[in-house]
Amino acid sequence: MKYTIRSMAILAALGLAVAGGGCAAEAGSPGDAPIAGQATVAPAADGGDETAGVSREQLVETQQMLIDLGYLYGAADGLYGPMTASALKRFQNEHGLEATGEPDEATRKALSGIVVQVGDVRALQQRLIDLGYLRGSADGAFGERSRAAMEQFQTIHGLEATGIPDDRTREVLFSDSARLLPKRLTGGSKGDEVVALQEKLIQFGFLEGAADGSYGTGTKAAVKRFQSHLQAQGSDEGLGIEPTGEATPVTLMLLYDPEYSTYLADIQPGEQGDEVLRVERRLAALGYMDAVADDVMDDYAVSAAEAFRSAAGLGGSAYDKAFIDALFSQDAPVAEHFVIHAIAEGDRGVAVREVQQAMVDGGLTISLPDGIYGPGLVKGVEQLHEYLLSIGSPRAFLYENSGMLTVEAQELLCGGLLTDLPGVFTADDALMTSRVQRRLHTLFFLSRGGVDGTFGEKTRIALKDFQAANGLPATGNADTATLNRLFSPDAACKKLPYRVEVSIDDQRVYVYALNDAGEYELVQTFICSTGLGNATPRGIFLDGGPVNVWHHFSKLDIWARYSFEVEGNIMFHSVLYDKKDPDTLREGSLYALGQKASHGCIRLKVKDAKWLFEHCRHGSLVIIIY
Repeated sequence: MKYTIRSMAILAALGLAVAGGGCAAEAGSPGDAPIAGQATVAPAADGGDETAGVSREQLVETQQMLIDLGYLYGAADGLYGPMTASALKRFQNEHGLEATGEPDEATRKALSGIVVQVGDVRALQQRLIDLGYLRGSADGAFGERSRAAMEQFQTIHGLEATGIPDDRTREVLFSDSARLLPKRLTGGSKGDEVVALQEKLIQFGFLEGAADGSYGTGTKAAVKRFQSHLQAQGSDEGLGIEPTGEATPVTLMLLYDPEYSTYLADIQPGEQGDEVLRVERRLAALGYMDAVADDVMDDYAVSAAEAFRSAAGLGGSAYDKAFIDALFSQDAPVAEHFVIHAIAEGDRGVAVREVQQAMVDGGLTISLPDGIYGPGLVKGVEQLHEYLLSIGSPRAFLYENSGMLTVEAQELLCGGLLTDLPGVFTADDALMTSRVQRRLHTLFFLSRGGVDGTFGEKTRIALKDFQAANGLPATGNADTATLNRLFSPDAACKKLPYRVEVSIDDQRVYVYALNDAGEYELVQTFICSTGLGNATPRGIFLDGGPVNVWHHFSKLDIWARYSFEVEGNIMFHSVLYDKKDPDTLREGSLYALGQKASHGCIRLKVKDAKWLFEHCRHGSLVIIIY
C-alpha cells in the first residue's frame, strides 16, 4: 500500500503546526485558519492599493473565496498585494490555470464554481470529524485544516487528492464505505483500545511482554519503532508520520490494515540488526525460541526459524517476504515445543524451568522452578549425578558438569530419566529416601523438616496420605506402583482448604480456596511488602498458622497486628505500629506496600492480615513463596 499527499497538508489535518506562510489554527482549537470577522488579524494584502484590474468588491469576494478554501490567511480587505498574488498563483497552478497571480475572470469563475461545490461546509466538516480526519468543531469555514483533512480522506480512499470535495469525493464521504480512522492514543491512555494496540505491536515484533492495557514508556517506544519501520518501508509516504511514539489515527490505520506487510528486506544467517531482533521476538512469542531475543541471526535463531518454516509448511530456504509475512501473520502456528539448546549456569528461560520441574518431579530438589540456572539447580544436578552413579547408570557422565547441561542431557532428564527406578526400594537407601521425601514435600504431604534421608514414621504417614490421595493402597510402603506414581508429573498433591501464594516479583499475595469440585479458585488478592533483598525465603511451607492479634518484635521494638507464622520468625502480619495502639500506625509502612520493605516478614493491610488470621488455621493451608 502506498500513499501520496503533501506532508504539510496532512500535518495540518492532524492538528500539528505548519511551518512558513502563516500559522494553522492551534491543535485542538475549533475550526480552521482565521477568516474575516473572526479575529483581529493582519490584512491579506501587504500595503498595496491596486485592485489588479477588478473592482474592490470583486477583489474582496475573490480573497474571501481564497480564505474559505485555505489558500489565504487574514482578512478580505480588497487590497491586492504579494500574499493575495501568491494565493492566486497557488490556486491557478493546482487547477490548470495560467499562474499569473491575477484575479482574472477565468480564475474567479473557477473559484466560484468550487465554492459553490463546497455546499454545506459544516456538514462536510462534521462528517470528517466523525470519521476521525479532522479535529475540532464544524465552524463552517473551509480553511487549511479542513482542506488538508479532505486531502487525507481522498488519498486514503484512492481519490484525487485536491482537498476540494468534488462530487465523487462527497459521494464516498457520505457513503457506508467511508473509512473510519481509529481513535488517537497517547501516553497515559488505558483500556481495551490500548490492549488491541499492544497485541498488534507484539504480533509484529515491536513490543515484548504482555498487553496490559496501559500506554506506558514501553508501548511508546514500540510505537516509535513501528513508525520508524514505516518510514524505512516508505509506507508512510506523504502521510506525515514521524517517530514520535504517539499512536496517531494514520499510524493505527496502517498498523491495523489487514493487507499491511511488515516486510522490509530479506534476512541472512549471521546478519545483525533491528529486523533480526523483530524476527527473534516473534519466534520467542510463538514458542520456537527460548533464549532472550537479540539482534543477531545466530545458529540458534536459524534453528528456531527453520522449526517455524516446517510448522508453517513453507518451502524454500530464504528468509524472504513469504517467510516474514507468514511469521508475523495473525494465524502463525504456535510451536508445540521450543527448539532445545544447551544451557549453563547463569542462563534464564523456559529450558531452565523445564529442567527444574523435572528435578522437582524426580525428587532431586525442593527449590521451586524460577527459570534461573542458579545454585539450587547446580546442586540438583550434582545430586542427580551422585544418584545415577549410585545405581550404576551409564548416563551419569552427562551430568558430571553441574554447571552445564547439553541438549542430550536435557532431553533425557525431561523425557523421564528419573522415572527409571533402580529395582526394589529399601528403607536404608538414604539417596532414594531423600528423593521420596523431597517429592512428598513438593506435593505438600511432608514438611521441609521431614526431608532428612531417614525413612521414619513421619515419612511413612506422609506416604500413606499420598497413596490415599492417588488411589493406591495406603500401606505406607514405597512399592514400585507408589514410586512410579510419586515421581510422575501427574502425581496428585495434598488438597488443603487454602493455598496461599506469595509473589515476590509482583509484591502480591494470592489466596486460593478449595471449591466443591475439589479445585482451587482465587478468592483473595492482597498487596504486600516482602523482605529487602532476599530476606524473605522462597519455598513451600506447611506448618503455618495464626499467632497473635498483637505481636511485638522486641529487637526492633515495634508492633504489628494479626501475626501469622510462615516458618520460624518469618510471618504474615499487618503494617507497623509504634505501640500496641491503632493510633500509632507507622504510615511509612503503609505507603511502602507494593515494594520490598521488611526484614523478611510479609506485611499486609490490616484488613488483609485479619482475613488470613481468621480464615486459615494451622494445618489448613500450604504457603508457597516464589
